[in-house]
Amino acid sequence: MTRRTVLQTAAIIAAGVVLALVANAFAPRERKLAMAGSYPSALKVPARETTPMGSIPPTRIAQMPIVPMTSTAPVTATTATQPTATAAITTVGLNPAAKTPAAPATTTAAPVPHPPLPTPPSADRFLPHPDKPFVEITFADVSSLHAKNVLFLDARRTSVYEQGHIAGARPYSVWESDIDDKVRKLFDERSDPSAQALPIVIYCSGGDCEDSHMLAQKLWGIQFNNIYVYKDGFPDWQQHGAPVHTGANP
Repeated sequence: MTRRTVLQTAAIIAAGVVLALVANAFAPRERKLAMAGSYPSALKVPARETTPMGSIPPTRIAQMPIVPMTSTAPVTATTATQPTATAAITTVGLNPAAKTPAAPATTTAAPVPHPPLPTPPSADRFLPHPDKPFVEITFADVSSLHAKNVLFLDARRTSVYEQGHIAGARPYSVWESDIDDKVRKLFDERSDPSAQALPIVIYCSGGDCEDSHMLAQKLWGIQFNNIYVYKDGFPDWQQHGAPVHTGANP
């Protein structure tokens, strides 16, 4: 049994060698393996071909272009009666006797451009943006929209709203249980696509407050596509002395 195993192993090895030789014979040149001892020219270095100067035809040497050396600096030759220092002064143009005072240059100062005046808020700037839930704006734009009687929504809690809110704003607290009913009611008021494209301003307490952004996401999810978030919120509105109301009514 052991002899049979040895014979089978030898047969497998022999078959593997034969297959390797056959594969190597048909392999492309860049992948073919050379057998050991088959490098007869490995240590031979071919002699470098050099062309001696004497072998260059005279006509070829005569045809080589000769580039004259040029200098951009003016050169003034010195004579026996002219000192070297005087020649140097004349060369660089510093001879006091030859130098004449230059006429004072007259320049006209270019007018200083005035900075462009700020563009007043325009209704054309507040177009629908269905590709994003909201656009953040500051007091100047908020005040402009408030003057146009745009709908304002207060996303803070009702108890905070009653202590003071932007005049005309409706209470739409995102943390109270009736928020979905209020959103559905607003959709019923503005079910027409042209009404849903009207601007709506949402605010909360500014700073890190995210209530206004959450409410904007809710309205955007039901087709309202022209929503603006007053990012500085009610405290900024108060600092500007804008109109404020107290109580439960807008």
